[in-house]
Amino acid sequence: TASVDAAPPVAAALPVVTGWPEAGESLAVDGGTWTGTAPIALSYQWQRCDVHGLECVDVAGATEATYVPTEDDVGATLRATVAAANAGGTVSAASEATLRIASATGFSSRQQWPYVTGVARFWAADAPAPPAIAIVDSGIDATRPDFGGRVVAQASLTALTPNSPGDGRGHGTFVASIAAGEAHGYTGAAPRANLVSVDVIDDHGMAMTSDVIAAADWIYQNRDTYNIRVANFSLQGSAPSSLQVDPVDKAVERLWQSGVVVVAAAGNYGSANGPSGVLYSPGNDPFVLTAGALDTQGTVATGDDLTAPWSAYGHTLDGFLKPELGAPGRYIVGAVPPDSTLALERPESIVAPGYMRLSGTSFAAPVVSGAAADVLAAHPSWTPNQVKGALMLTAAQTADGSSLASGAGEVDAAAAADAVDPPNPNAALDQFLVADPAGGPTPVFDTTTWAATAQADPSWATAYWGTAYWGTAYWGTAYWGTAYWGTDYWETGSALSSSDAYWGTTSVTATPNGAVADALPAGAYWISAADRVAAEGRLGLAP
Repeated sequence: TASVDAAPPVAAALPVVTGWPEAGESLAVDGGTWTGTAPIALSYQWQRCDVHGLECVDVAGATEATYVPTEDDVGATLRATVAAANAGGTVSAASEATLRIASATGFSSRQQWPYVTGVARFWAADAPAPPAIAIVDSGIDATRPDFGGRVVAQASLTALTPNSPGDGRGHGTFVASIAAGEAHGYTGAAPRANLVSVDVIDDHGMAMTSDVIAAADWIYQNRDTYNIRVANFSLQGSAPSSLQVDPVDKAVERLWQSGVVVVAAAGNYGSANGPSGVLYSPGNDPFVLTAGALDTQGTVATGDDLTAPWSAYGHTLDGFLKPELGAPGRYIVGAVPPDSTLALERPESIVAPGYMRLSGTSFAAPVVSGAAADVLAAHPSWTPNQVKGALMLTAAQTADGSSLASGAGEVDAAAAADAVDPPNPNAALDQFLVADPAGGPTPVFDTTTWAATAQADPSWATAYWGTAYWGTAYWGTAYWGTAYWGTDYWETGSALSSSDAYWGTTSVTATPNGAVADALPAGAYWISAADRVAAEGRLGLAP
């Protein structure tokens, strides 16, 4: 026969580009699938295209299977052409274009929650600097690049052992990274905020109540030195208590009245069958912003978000409705020392070296803490009541909003920062603030007078917590009427006393054990490039 010619290459499947479309991130092309006479050699050429993926031109020198976009690519799209050559000839095929390339601001997250909660807006280079956030927890590993040298003070106050230097448990580092981490791909809510570590939890995740009180006192004494305007307590007491007698409540109230926004976790003892109540300090206090945990359902939209079934909600023993806000707290990824007890106990939760995926209200709280710091960056003169009011007023409605399981709704830091003259959610309680009997400069909450007033007139709260502030959908009379301010609650409260149990061996757990064991649906809760573009558009960010 005549000589047999080689069959030229034919593209059976087009090349596919994978990777994150951002300057500084690596993209890769798989080469596609080719038929034809072997051997077939592949070569590559990356091209820069317009926003529609058209009018593509070669990128000089970009001839490998991988390519790292530069700032020159920002705003454009990219594609890769693959040339397949054999004895029969050379044929080229092009991948689909990427989404437009984003600028590398230094802050980036592969998770959805920063885009859901609006904190990503504050990653912009021209965003104002937030105040410091104190993390009352198991310490912070300040050597990690997640914090960029922003851990400006560390106080170790725990009386328990063992308590390794830095963070032997890992919980505090995780919480701090959610509040203010700066690592690329794992950026937290306020990555420019300084951090103050107040270590009260030992390597087993336990703390003494007296140490938590000492931590609040330490923050109070040092708040001006380090510009601490937010304090995060991702922990809870071990026994139900009333703010009338609980010393932890007294300690955090003093912080609030001195200008520090106190954020506490609601707790992980909730039930999908109905309210559990929020029964433990410090999350039971009205002068605290209590955070419940939301499940984002794997989307960046907020309308389908639901309260996690284990997130505590309902009334405190004193009749206050909690939490005030919800924030993503399910399947959250944060930094953790690899040799910490939390990392060693949960190897299945490690998603990358030095990073874990955990769930719990412990991790919803630092989202709110970071959001509060972002709001204070925009409004440095605002009081804690104004910050709380702005965050509640602008909260996004969730799918289960009518149940009040996540209070006023899901935190939206961007919307809160845009608020003007927010209402005071504690206006009904301000009349009970009196001068410190001990002579201190910070007013205190007169629980005796407040209790007598509420007990004598169970409907007193209607005028303050009704439609004038939040509207019937959230804080109407049905939730603050006689059913919750009646004798049943006050008999319970009056039976409590300040015994040695509050100061002795009573422990505080990290809501509890620091995390909730959850199974993660494959591929969920990581933001896609398309979702990120949509979320940034909602936040008003430039493409």
